[in-house]
Amino acid sequence: MSKLLRLFVGIFPSPSTQEQLYKKATNLSQSLQTQVRLLAPKALHLTVKFIGNVDETQLSDLTKTFLKARGNLPSASLQIRQFILFPSRRQPRVLAAEIERSSELGYIFQFFNRGFSDLGIAVDQRSFHPHITVARARRWQQEKIDPAILQLVEPITSVAFVSSQLTSDGAKYTVVSSVRLN
Repeated sequence: MSKLLRLFVGIFPSPSTQEQLYKKATNLSQSLQTQVRLLAPKALHLTVKFIGNVDETQLSDLTKTFLKARGNLPSASLQIRQFILFPSRRQPRVLAAEIERSSELGYIFQFFNRGFSDLGIAVDQRSFHPHITVARARRWQQEKIDPAILQLVEPITSVAFVSSQLTSDGAKYTVVSSVRLN
């Protein structure tokens, strides 16, 4: 009997950027009314395409499709601007670092959003709102956060195909494959 794998395509910032985000999120979380659970620095990433739960027998075909990105993605950068309540201030699910939209990130999103459709993965109809989740809470109080400007910019060096296992201590990530950007 095969098992289900929870998969996504993501971009992991450098360890130094992950640490900076974590420290700034820690400081911000102390001013919130809501008690949040901060994600570990190494867990901080931008999800480009959430694939979801798939049978492990599909992993080989999904990996081959992911690897079609090799040599086909533009160079891009993460321009992290501010913390936001996501998806909205009125009904937040997470505290996130907002990433400035760019045509390059949009292209990367569309490449993977459409690329897996031949394998039965649904094309995401929502617009791409790039962000890095930094904290979660079960119940949010009415919050208003100061949109402190972060001004973190770094080139994207690679995109990863990731298996995510949910545990009581948070998600554990295993990189299945990765593709370097031009």
